[in-house]
Amino acid sequence: MYMRWNSLLVFYLKQIGKSKLYMGASFLVFLLLITRLIIFFANEFNPEAYGQLPGEIAMIVQMISLFYIIFFFRLQSNELLYGIQAFFVDGYRIMVEKISSMFVAHTIIQGMMLAVTYLIFAVTYFAVGIEISYIYLSLFRFLLLYMFFPFVLSMMYGIVVAMLFGKNKISFFLILLIWIVTGSMVSELFVDFFSSIQANEWRSLLFIGLNSVQHVYQSYIGFDMHWGNELKLLTWFLVITGAILILSLRWTLIVRERNWVLMIVFFIAFVTIATANGSIELSTKAFSRADQTIEVEYYKDLDNPKTDLRYEIEAYTISMNDHNVTVQIDFSKMNTKNPTFQLYHAYPIKWIKEEDELVDFKRSGDILKVNLLGYTDSLTFQYEIIDTQLIPYTNSNIALLADKAWYPKKRASHMYEENELIDWIELTEDFIPEENYVFTLQVREPLFTNLPKKGEVYHGNTQAVTLIYGQGNQLTYDDYLITYPADWPKMEERVPEVLFQLDKTITGIKRIAPTTVDTLPSNIVFSNFGLSSFMIKDHLVYNTGYLEAVNSEISMKDLHNNLIRFIVPQKGSNLLFDEWVTMSGEYIRDITNGGTNMFGLSPNFGFLSEAEHNVVLTIYNKYNQLNLEQKQQFLREWYRNMNEDWTWDQVLELVERGR
Repeated sequence: MYMRWNSLLVFYLKQIGKSKLYMGASFLVFLLLITRLIIFFANEFNPEAYGQLPGEIAMIVQMISLFYIIFFFRLQSNELLYGIQAFFVDGYRIMVEKISSMFVAHTIIQGMMLAVTYLIFAVTYFAVGIEISYIYLSLFRFLLLYMFFPFVLSMMYGIVVAMLFGKNKISFFLILLIWIVTGSMVSELFVDFFSSIQANEWRSLLFIGLNSVQHVYQSYIGFDMHWGNELKLLTWFLVITGAILILSLRWTLIVRERNWVLMIVFFIAFVTIATANGSIELSTKAFSRADQTIEVEYYKDLDNPKTDLRYEIEAYTISMNDHNVTVQIDFSKMNTKNPTFQLYHAYPIKWIKEEDELVDFKRSGDILKVNLLGYTDSLTFQYEIIDTQLIPYTNSNIALLADKAWYPKKRASHMYEENELIDWIELTEDFIPEENYVFTLQVREPLFTNLPKKGEVYHGNTQAVTLIYGQGNQLTYDDYLITYPADWPKMEERVPEVLFQLDKTITGIKRIAPTTVDTLPSNIVFSNFGLSSFMIKDHLVYNTGYLEAVNSEISMKDLHNNLIRFIVPQKGSNLLFDEWVTMSGEYIRDITNGGTNMFGLSPNFGFLSEAEHNVVLTIYNKYNQLNLEQKQQFLREWYRNMNEDWTWDQVLELVERGR
């Protein structure tokens, strides 16, 4: 039997090798991939979204899988038409051996194709300057999930169709249907439907492709993959295997064989339920569009919270063991028995203790109200950090930024609130310069934290804490520690230029307004997907918002405006302040030679009335006639005098005086 199976394996390897359809399709994979890479690098805008590059494989897999389905359909339908499975006592066993050897032969070829494809991507990454790190290993896992396994399953689709209808004409319609609904691009073809499916619901089992072929990599979090993917593929494999076994019952001639097949099918059904449930439990929400929509709508529906902040925090001790977090807060003052804290609503709280006594608490959105037993000196919180769309936690990678409520904070608002102008939500965190707490972190070694390591813990005084685990690299330049995503190349060459602009920008901002930060922090974290942006005294987190290199003109063009928002406290109405920021950004670009200067107007200009339009355009016209010294004086006076009652007419009067 073993010798016969080996002979069949060699036979099918030869059949595959001689097939123009199979080998032509396999060659086409590499031709299409190389073509897509050439187009990517020939892009005149020169994007450097190397983390998104492997997403190109999704469309290729969708196209080529059709050829594989047809090849194995033809091969198996011919076997069934002219085979011996119905004429000999051991014919059923021979049929099973043929299908299994056919499967192994196909898997071997696909393994070789996986190795070549990985080599193409890996060499490309190395050639553009991406450092050797965990991203190379996760790249292999990505291709395994979204190329190798879908191609392997395509063989099984062909077998199922052949066993169902043989060479009947309806088979080709079924092949097309299976190709469409099981393909890697199905989430894009039926985007409205799949955009409504959350990561942790049963409907997520209906597709094994990417959530979005345009967005497959997120800074520090990594590729769109997780253990839920593997279990989902295993579920599909088991379901199709079960279907093949059930369909094969028609060729069983021995009762014992039929009973064995039925036992195996029942066992597969049991395992399938377990793997399907595991897939749902472990699926990440990081790339789920439906989960993002639900989070946004949740915050839009929240009411303004009632808070009681009559207390002062002195110190935090944060212990984090995998998903479980214990936070002890020490108070220097407690003047209420019902203090409220800001803590992300998605994190389940296990208990809160006052000394050793459990206390009651109530949650309303991100606001947590604690009912104390007395005026305590400390509280201990234990809760669980879970994977959410707004703060993904997958493959042990997570970015817990200082502007997120990942630990209890003294704040009077939810973590996000709706911005009705843009019909979206925005972070509410507004760092208070006077805040300063003693933090102690008892955690495994992170990629980045703004606290210095002292012995086995991270300890120091700061306004807020950032903790990042994930795919990234670090370098030291002068006194700066730079953390950047794993898919960013050539940072040693680019960092000096960016740091120079950052430093000059802060110096320029201080000429026109008081700032909450005096100098550029020594810890800087860069990203271009996923992370928010902010600056406090000891670290800067900056999301460029663009696919281009960090020092490119397009990535740098918003830097001045963004830094102004980070370190200049807002005054006056949103519309006036936004326009002041835009003008100030132009002024900073003028004095720092920091990129192309553009005609101003903030994004909110479109929300002004026609009369306000005319006044603002007049202000810009007169402002552009000022010299640099006059612009500086005008912007300084505008900010110093601006309040909630200020109007555009007062700004116009001020700029006219400056001429």
